[in-house]
Amino acid sequence: MDKPKILDMNVGEMPNYRYLCTCGREHGVDINRIEMGKGVIEKLPEIIQKFKDKTVLIVCDDNTFKIAGERVQNILESNGFKTRIHVAYSLDYPILIPDAFTVGRLMIAAEDDTGLILGVGSGTINDVCKIVSYKMKLDSVIVCTAPSMDGYASTLSPLIVDKQKITYPSHYPYAIVADVDIMKDAPLEMLRAGFGDIVGKYTALTDWRLTVIVNKEYYCDTTAKLMQNAVDKVVENTERYFAREADAIYNVTEALMLAGISMGLVGISRPASGSEHHLAHFWELDALAKGIEHPLHGNSVGVGSIITSEAYRIMSEKFEEPKAANPPSPELLRDIYRRADMPLTPKELGIEKDVFHNSIRNAYRIRPRYTIFNYTKDRALLDKMADDLTDIFY
Repeated sequence: MDKPKILDMNVGEMPNYRYLCTCGREHGVDINRIEMGKGVIEKLPEIIQKFKDKTVLIVCDDNTFKIAGERVQNILESNGFKTRIHVAYSLDYPILIPDAFTVGRLMIAAEDDTGLILGVGSGTINDVCKIVSYKMKLDSVIVCTAPSMDGYASTLSPLIVDKQKITYPSHYPYAIVADVDIMKDAPLEMLRAGFGDIVGKYTALTDWRLTVIVNKEYYCDTTAKLMQNAVDKVVENTERYFAREADAIYNVTEALMLAGISMGLVGISRPASGSEHHLAHFWELDALAKGIEHPLHGNSVGVGSIITSEAYRIMSEKFEEPKAANPPSPELLRDIYRRADMPLTPKELGIEKDVFHNSIRNAYRIRPRYTIFNYTKDRALLDKMADDLTDIFY
């Protein structure tokens, strides 16, 4: 069979594309439109023209209203759209979180005349807009303000419910608008978070290969290549990305979009999420339970990928299957993150030693997804792994 066409497409060409894959399944990208580039925010009136007869509910927080929300409102109203602003916030927590309070306030704000929920922001704004629009049978659009996470193009919404992080099915946004002129000015920590979320795919893809070897789980080589190609392009442009060069910002944003698209293609999160995400979620939940601020998700994912690669190194010395999964070396990942001046250890993230040890023993429970830590537990070596990794990182 010829090389799949999707491997040579840019993300702007992927909306509404369907194809029969070499894995034997039909895949499709059920997004109406993805606009990426300089100045694309000005295309909003044309992109959402079909919603002009109803109210567009613009969702932001205090920061993103100043960054782009007010501008979005002005662009739409000057083109004859009726809009309403909803400013999200969290009670008793220093940053906006996607919990029942945030979701509930948005549902109340979406009055009967609402035709479209238009988010202006990144992680939490995106997740909350998708879940509320999905539940209310409305469309959503996201105007991205930072290349900080990989959920823009996904069909999932991770929410905090009863102090647990639970991923709920939602739907693709109707359209994604990523204006590079806005994205390049995001805070440095958000740039690092997006970079960490992408480089973390090294270990996510390794966990996918491992479960294929051990459990004969479904695998799509084309989707895995799509994700790996995006990761490679991001790593090649590391220095230019942190210099905020427009085309490098574009490349990272495209990779973040591809992560969500890849999950949608195969209907599972394997291409984009593995042990490194489990560790990040565990640390975030611990911080939430204590009412303290946690690092941005992608920065935790970056450190989690180094930890995961160390676990693979340890198990590859004892067993063939982890070695056959072709894991990245810990030093490869450390070198990549050093170039980005990112944290390399959980201590640098503020993760306490006992929390770290506990996360190695229990983070695999967060998702029913087989990883190197499930493999280690099945061989009665998880407690020893927790001790060994704690000695390495502390």
